[in-house]
Amino acid sequence: MKIRLWLLLSLFVCGITWLYASRIQQPWAGYIGMMHDGVKVPMGDLYPRWVGTRELLLRGRNPYSPEVSHEIQMAYYGHSVTQDFREPAHQIADEQRFAYPVFVVFLMAPTMYVDFAQVYRWAPLVLGLLAALSVPLSLDLLRWRLPPERLAAITLFTVSSPQIVQGLEHQQLAIVVGSLLIAGAWCVSRNYLTIGGMILACSTLKPQMALFPLCFFLIWMTGNWRRRWRLLAGFLAMLAVLIGGGEFVLPGWIGFFLAGAAAYQRYFPTTSLLRIALGDTLGEIIGGIVVLGFLLVAWRNRRETADSRKFATIFAGFLMGTILAFPLFTPFNQVMLILPAMLLLHDWNSLPRFSRLVFVFSTSWPWITSAVLLAFPPNLNSPSRMPLLPSLLVSLFPLFLPLLLLSRHGDTAAPQLATADSHPS
Repeated sequence: MKIRLWLLLSLFVCGITWLYASRIQQPWAGYIGMMHDGVKVPMGDLYPRWVGTRELLLRGRNPYSPEVSHEIQMAYYGHSVTQDFREPAHQIADEQRFAYPVFVVFLMAPTMYVDFAQVYRWAPLVLGLLAALSVPLSLDLLRWRLPPERLAAITLFTVSSPQIVQGLEHQQLAIVVGSLLIAGAWCVSRNYLTIGGMILACSTLKPQMALFPLCFFLIWMTGNWRRRWRLLAGFLAMLAVLIGGGEFVLPGWIGFFLAGAAAYQRYFPTTSLLRIALGDTLGEIIGGIVVLGFLLVAWRNRRETADSRKFATIFAGFLMGTILAFPLFTPFNQVMLILPAMLLLHDWNSLPRFSRLVFVFSTSWPWITSAVLLAFPPNLNSPSRMPLLPSLLVSLFPLFLPLLLLSRHGDTAAPQLATADSHPS
């Protein structure tokens, strides 16, 4: 009965989340985008990648070129974007350029003959399935088996979180990268080292997300080179295919990409959570300490086997460190926190009562406030920030999560959510 109640609650939460997104959040975001940014048609983050893929593979045009950028901007804004970066930051517009490594076109290639309206319609479903798949893979990394009903409930709670919902609404490839990192770690834990390396190479689709987790695998590999060299071989082979394939379809693409990345920092500046929370100087110092600390922990534990709990725990730490110390403040990047969140649930019995209350409050706040806003809808044609109320605590979640994990005491007991037949595989 308790299992069924959790499943019913997760279905209710999922319904509340998507009703709120379709009836309140999306209409309000469309109004704000039109009034503040001049967005004519909201098309998500896939559109520049889709246009760039078509222009490169069908017409041989450089997707980083000003001409292709002009076409993308015309679709978004109805005009080209020209701006003076000496203006205040709030007046800088997103130029919607093709800002990814060129090998993203290999991922987008199946869509190049498809009308973008169809891509826009089906992309959230595909991305949602990838996010959902990260949950059972994370649980298996922790060697935690759950009955199907509880697995379904935890998965529904996860894909209904504001972070994942934002990623699906924006059609952000961050969800793909987060899923690839988890899938790569799962393959490594199952001793599919060559395949794991190839999957991890594909995660360089967003280098700023993949760099630090990849450092973990590089250090771990040195702990037993004779057995683990296949991980590096698979990684380098696939990376060579991606870079070489990119060079084949667009010679000199690395220079175009680096120039585009430098421009991106001007028209879409972002920062790390620690710099926002502590200020630029102190945030950079603490961020550096976090990075060096995790690197040291990884080095000291580099001989751990991939099927051990410590391997999964340290990898989860690297994922949290990435969100804290790297310029990934936008909430949809928190897809990388799925494994750390599953680790917290796994160790639920070892959490103090206060830590449990903090976790329950921070995760249930979005769903409770979404239900209230659905019952008492705010004015959606207004600059009022009331529709953002469910996301109030989202940006703080990467700070809560490591602190809650640090609050665990004693040996981690058998997880309360698991059943008697749960056992390490």
